[in-house]
Amino acid sequence: MSKQLKDILWMPINALQALWMVGFTGFCFVPGMVTVMVTGNPEAAFSMGRSFWGPLNLKFGLSSLTVEGREHLPAAGSPFVAMFNHQSMIDIIVAWMVLPTGPRFVAKKVLMYVPVVGLFMWVMGMVPIDRSNRHAAIAALRKAQDVIKQGRILAVFPEGTRTRDGRVLPFKKGVFVVAQKANAPIVPIALEGCATLVPRTGWRPRPSALRIKVGAPIDPRGLSRDELMARVRTAIIHLNVDLGGPGGDHSTVVAVNEDDAPKLTAPDSSAVAA
Repeated sequence: MSKQLKDILWMPINALQALWMVGFTGFCFVPGMVTVMVTGNPEAAFSMGRSFWGPLNLKFGLSSLTVEGREHLPAAGSPFVAMFNHQSMIDIIVAWMVLPTGPRFVAKKVLMYVPVVGLFMWVMGMVPIDRSNRHAAIAALRKAQDVIKQGRILAVFPEGTRTRDGRVLPFKKGVFVVAQKANAPIVPIALEGCATLVPRTGWRPRPSALRIKVGAPIDPRGLSRDELMARVRTAIIHLNVDLGGPGGDHSTVVAVNEDDAPKLTAPDSSAVAA
């Protein structure tokens, strides 16, 4: 059977999955947001997403999730930065299910203008970042630093965009400065199989065995920013290869046009390149 014919046969299933995702998300969204606004605490909503919304969406996507290395995750209540490779828009659901408490994601500011998604990000305390605006980017990095200081998990996709071929892309710099300023450990986490479930090219879900591997925390203290970036990226590449993924190019660590990235100024007026 040709790929084109398979895609045609999958169309009604994918349409049903889209309706399910929208309807089920709406069903969970309303009570979740009401709970947050009444209590002022988003953890109940995060717990609902981790134990109910995420798993049922994966099952309706005819997919499974396997996680290795959970023992490397710091104990609940310990702040850290979780860094993932980025394959698909489903990565956020997967990250939510893997981490022990509700993470705050660093995400593109444009998502704030998406109906429902933007409201969710605002209510749940996510960190929108606009890399095209230097001053706004600095403010976002400071907010990300505050997330860690408040004892929470900061979740980041340091590639800044989804990979096209599964290989780990070069990293953006800013979030590494945040980790260094906050002296927060970075936990490298590799994803594999997410691009099969929801490919970058559009809503064409296919059954997938999602595989996640958590690496040992990396202490940023005593490392330069470039050393820290290289160590974290190398760890994620190795973890991805362990999962059967393609890994990535070790020689190119920093994303293009990152030499002019903004500087994050600490309260004591010291500055570090972001």
